[in-house]
Amino acid sequence: MRLSGFRRLLLLSAFLLQASYSQSQSMDIGISTGLTGFLGDLGGANYIGRPFFFDLETSLMKPLGALHFRYYAGDYFSIRGSFTYSGVAGNDSLIQPTSEFSPEWFRKYRNLSFQSSLIEGAITAELNFKRFQPGSKRYRIAPYLLAGIGVMHFNPKTEYNGALVELYPLHTEGQGFDSLDRKTYSLTQPVFPVGLGLRYNISSTLIFGFEFRNYFTLTDYIDDVSTEYASQADFYANFSDPATAALAYELSVRSDELDPEGIYDYITAPGQQRGDSENDQYFMIQISLSYLIFNNSVSSSGFGKRNFIFPHRVKAGNQMFNHIKGKQFYRNKSRN
Repeated sequence: MRLSGFRRLLLLSAFLLQASYSQSQSMDIGISTGLTGFLGDLGGANYIGRPFFFDLETSLMKPLGALHFRYYAGDYFSIRGSFTYSGVAGNDSLIQPTSEFSPEWFRKYRNLSFQSSLIEGAITAELNFKRFQPGSKRYRIAPYLLAGIGVMHFNPKTEYNGALVELYPLHTEGQGFDSLDRKTYSLTQPVFPVGLGLRYNISSTLIFGFEFRNYFTLTDYIDDVSTEYASQADFYANFSDPATAALAYELSVRSDELDPEGIYDYITAPGQQRGDSENDQYFMIQISLSYLIFNNSVSSSGFGKRNFIFPHRVKAGNQMFNHIKGKQFYRNKSRN
């Protein structure tokens, strides 16, 4: 073989070898904690109709705990599987109207509340805005964008006479009633998280993270509120047990607790608006700590020695030395 051909083969092999190690194929496991906020029909801030955080009652944010497994497919891309337990809540009674019949006054008068646990599993893709290598000191910090798909289970409840009552079995808006064209909803729903995060290598094995995720859903019933008030007759016609019918109606219309004389009861009459039709959302703000269980990082990390192979050539007269990880290979130049 001519030397020029050997050089080409050697350079090609070196390039392929380097390319095969140029991706940071690593894995970590970790835990997260933070807060969850609800963006739905119930509760909210003291003004109505404002988007996102501007309509958030921060006192009702709930703690979260999460476990995750992450696979780094490269310096810019990773995939994460996660399991999260959290909760959401909303309460109209916390709203402070500026005046009677102001927009937020109607929510206050509605006087509904709920709370629910959230159990969620998701698979999320993460795209770094800059190069990041787990365990590396040189490429130790990177902001990232995330998007994924998951499944969430919820179960709205409300407090009544000092006890928590499940709302789903009571069909508080007449869901599934023959007399009303309102479908029942499922307590298990797909979710679509999107968000931003920042990760930082604390050491060769530990990674700190901060993240915000907003969850889009396909349901408007996380808080058990979506459409219009049903009539008392609807409940008695669709429940065989009169006590259950009475409880369902009582929990569907609770403005009488604020207005026992019924001065404004026309606001909550059958067919009047109880909620809006926009799907509910929730978000999570969290910090995380991850531990590398496998690391094939290519950079000179600064936390430890290099763990990659990088070939280079040194010429000396008519001899060529190939140094690969400290091993020296000798070949004389020759021509055919």
